[in-house]
Amino acid sequence: MDDYPRRVGARLRNLRRLRGLTLLQIEMLSSKALKGSLLAAYERGDRNVSVTRLHQIATLYNVPVSELLPDEDETPPEPPVPPRLVVDLHRLRAMPTRQGAILARHVLELQQQRSDFNADVITFRADDLDRLAEAYRTTPEMLARTLQEWGVFRATSEDEPRPPVTGATQGPAQPPE
Repeated sequence: MDDYPRRVGARLRNLRRLRGLTLLQIEMLSSKALKGSLLAAYERGDRNVSVTRLHQIATLYNVPVSELLPDEDETPPEPPVPPRLVVDLHRLRAMPTRQGAILARHVLELQQQRSDFNADVITFRADDLDRLAEAYRTTPEMLARTLQEWGVFRATSEDEPRPPVTGATQGPAQPPE
């Protein structure tokens, strides 16, 4: 029973994603009765969900409360390995400012958080794409499709090594102006 909150969280996340909703959209649909950060904590299994909250979530998703609760013998599915999303920073800098401003700010934040100032590429993780999708007010899937259309992704294979960072004093790439 120790992992039960995590299994409940996996059910909550799966139902939300099946509906193509972001945490921000859930917050708005619930008139801020369900904060995105709180739902994220439930989905990770970091917090236990009260019966009242389960009812609110079930009502929002239009499912019975029992759909939110896993069977005793149910194990959460292994999350699929997301494809590597490698953003070509040269292509990003060449984009019109208005189109790529949010993306450029997000990339700069990621570079600072990771102390990764590679001038050529940055790899997006699944949670990076989720946060960026919220900023663009869309789903991660739609955002990935849009970024593909913009041509900012660099084709890569799993065995292709990422180029090493050169120049220890090199600063972060500036977002387009």
